[in-house]
Amino acid sequence: MRNLEEIFARENRKRKLSRREFVKTAGILAGAAAASSLFPRRLRAEPSPPPRETFDLLVVEGSDYPRLIETALKEFGFPKTMLTPGGTVVIKPNAAWSRTPEQAANTNPVLLTALIKACRKAEASRIAVAEHPCDNYKSAFRINGIREAVEDAGAEMIPLAEDDQFREVSIPRGKVLKKAAVGKPILEADFYVNFPIAKVHGAAKLTMAMKNHMGAVQDRWFFHRNDLNQCIADISSYLRPDLTILDCTRILTTNGPKGPGEVKTLNRIVVGFDQAAIDSYGTTLFGMKPDDLAYLRAAGEMGLGKTDLSRIRVKEIAVS
Repeated sequence: MRNLEEIFARENRKRKLSRREFVKTAGILAGAAAASSLFPRRLRAEPSPPPRETFDLLVVEGSDYPRLIETALKEFGFPKTMLTPGGTVVIKPNAAWSRTPEQAANTNPVLLTALIKACRKAEASRIAVAEHPCDNYKSAFRINGIREAVEDAGAEMIPLAEDDQFREVSIPRGKVLKKAAVGKPILEADFYVNFPIAKVHGAAKLTMAMKNHMGAVQDRWFFHRNDLNQCIADISSYLRPDLTILDCTRILTTNGPKGPGEVKTLNRIVVGFDQAAIDSYGTTLFGMKPDDLAYLRAAGEMGLGKTDLSRIRVKEIAVS
């Protein structure tokens, strides 16, 4: 209960909740007292502040893909400010499709390998990569190179494919998505990294950080049957990663999300804590603006992060 007391004190300072209100909320979110310690990691009231509060987003550009990851993590003070030795790490890439890395439908496996190696160096007790794919996971993980990258780097590949791999949680701030079955590995992680690729999408226009959470949810079709864009904002109000890395080394500019389509090489990654800010910046890579995406408009209305480009502080680093 000590952790719960600490959480209550922190949240009460932010929201002025009564103890009765907080305990009631905790019970709803956790579903059981044994699980009550999990939800604060996934349900943070606000995105974490950037290091020294000097920038919101970091954009690292260069053709040496492992160095992109190494440079970004160093800039964010990883692992000292993020991961305690012995902690568990779960990474959620976009690995949903049976497409090769060059077709830019999935997260670049070279980047993923670099991140896993960094987590191993930080002495994580367990590193897992979890995904609920759209295509058959056996063929998808083989063709997109994700399984090989994960296993060669010494991590565990978890296909979220069975009912017992999910836990139903309530979405307190959800307007359409009031509850969802979310992958247990993500809920239980000490350090959760959202690691999508930027690409076009037929229904949402673009898929980047916030929409990538659909691959953490069992019933992704609920989103499509209801208000897709509001559901994307709703799940993002609950799943608040400890770090988000947007893969823009190659971006799919037509026929997304699966392709094949036209691919543009940008050789960059966008890293930060604020998912809405990352996606807002990401729109500019496609000649769009945040207001063009309904889910970003919803995110702005819900106060999930910065969606005004004029207020997003971007630090750029070029690596050779």
